[in-house]
Amino acid sequence: MTSSGRPPGPDGQGSGAPDPELHHVEHRLRHALHHEAQRVRPSERLDHILAAGRQASRPEDQSPGHRRWVTPLAAAAAVAAIAGVMWGSTQTGQDDRDPAAAPVATSAAPSPSAKGGPGATASSGPSSASGSTASSAGTSAPATRRVALPAYFVGPVSGDRPVFRLFREFLPATLPTAATDGQKAKAAVALAMDAQRFSNTDGYLQPWTGTTVGDVTVTPRLITVRLSGPGAPGITDKDVARVAVQSLVWTAQAAVGKGTIPVTFTVADGETMLFGLFPAAQHYNRPPSSRSYDDLAPIWVTFPGRDATLPKGKPVVVKGEATVFEATVSWQLLKGTSAVGKGVATASIGAPGRGTFSFGLGSLAPGDYTIRVFEVSAADGTTVNAEKRVSFSVR
Repeated sequence: MTSSGRPPGPDGQGSGAPDPELHHVEHRLRHALHHEAQRVRPSERLDHILAAGRQASRPEDQSPGHRRWVTPLAAAAAVAAIAGVMWGSTQTGQDDRDPAAAPVATSAAPSPSAKGGPGATASSGPSSASGSTASSAGTSAPATRRVALPAYFVGPVSGDRPVFRLFREFLPATLPTAATDGQKAKAAVALAMDAQRFSNTDGYLQPWTGTTVGDVTVTPRLITVRLSGPGAPGITDKDVARVAVQSLVWTAQAAVGKGTIPVTFTVADGETMLFGLFPAAQHYNRPPSSRSYDDLAPIWVTFPGRDATLPKGKPVVVKGEATVFEATVSWQLLKGTSAVGKGVATASIGAPGRGTFSFGLGSLAPGDYTIRVFEVSAADGTTVNAEKRVSFSVR
């Protein structure tokens, strides 16, 4: 085959006539890629598509005229599926992949329950050992895998503004290897309802204290989350209650990873209102990307992750998202209480849009650091409109 993609002729330079069958395969490949690209959604569809390819390659289908294009078309579909996984963002434009995600290990150990509710599969404990683990009955337990699930929390925009919006964390969890969408959503929602671990460090509220998550059912048109109660009785501010409800909406949609499927709630004790303010049976959704500021905190730091350990000798690049005036964020690098670096960065778009930003810190000496990213009011130059701090280490 020459660089032009044509079969070589007698002179080896591609002067031979094109193979009609290859032309036919190329046409089918192009059609399949285009078709699958139009269907791309942020979900892990690779296994399903490969299974479809294997089904299409059954022995009874292997006539000479049939099997030559089945494998290329299955490969094309797989490429399109991988593109969908790599895209990973929802229809609102919000990317809910973990920027620091790494391959996960699988094991046959049963997944422990999380604090968020009885039977929840989320766990923040160490990964279980791989291999087959026999149960007391002598049978192998279901295989599990360690994952990082997105969870949204209600937190203060800054110390100078009594406004609460959503911050996203990626937290470790253990799920069955073949976890259903409902299992993923249940584990993530359980994590999002347990904000206590971050209350002292980040000031996250605990609107779901005393409430646990039951079953979560997912259909192409609706996610239904069953709660044990309507939320903490101390949440009386309507905007805080609204954002608390939205925290579970964003979390469930992100865990399922199939776009903005509406979310509704049922309450086990028969209560019909969440926090006494919002109908449980209502269909809730994320706002459009043009109004993401209604729910999301103005500044996120997406990398480094919370308490991440970065390798010494390598440049550190901070990344994040922001909805700020004139797309400008300021930053400080803290070591203890001392600032050891500072600067200004520009996001890809200014408010009311939500842009991305990045800036380099260079190679840092081993130690513990905190990156502070903030917006200063253009009105007085001193008031902090929004900020986010993330601690990390270099080792």
